[in-house]
Amino acid sequence: MRIKKYGGKKMIILPEGYKIKPPEEAPKLVETLITALAKAYYWQNLLDTGRYKSIDDLARKRKINSSYVSRILRLNQLSLQIKTAILDGTQPRQLSLQDMQTPFPELLWEEQFKHFEFVD
Repeated sequence: MRIKKYGGKKMIILPEGYKIKPPEEAPKLVETLITALAKAYYWQNLLDTGRYKSIDDLARKRKINSSYVSRILRLNQLSLQIKTAILDGTQPRQLSLQDMQTPFPELLWEEQFKHFEFVD
C-alpha cells in the first residue's frame, strides 16, 4: 500500500490485485412505510374487534378516504419477512409507500418478493 498526493488530496494506492470489500449499507428506516404498517395493523384491529362495522364506517368516522383505508389495510397481507425488513430498515432502497399501494400478489409470498424486488 502506498499513499500518493493527487491534486492536494491524499490517495491510498493498493497493491495490484488487492480489493477492498465495500462496506455494507446501513439499514435505512423509512418512516412512511413503518407508519403505514402500524396504521394497517391498528385499523384491522379496530375492524376485528367491532369498533367499526366496515371500512366505509372507519373511513367516514375518521374523515379519511375509504379507498386510502383499503390500500393501507392491504399491507396486512404482506409476508412477515417483508414486514420485518421494513421495520428493520433492510427493505430495497427504492421501495416506497406508493409502490406498496399498487396491486401486489397477496397470497403468494414468493411473488411478493419478486414484485417488490427483494433479493434472497
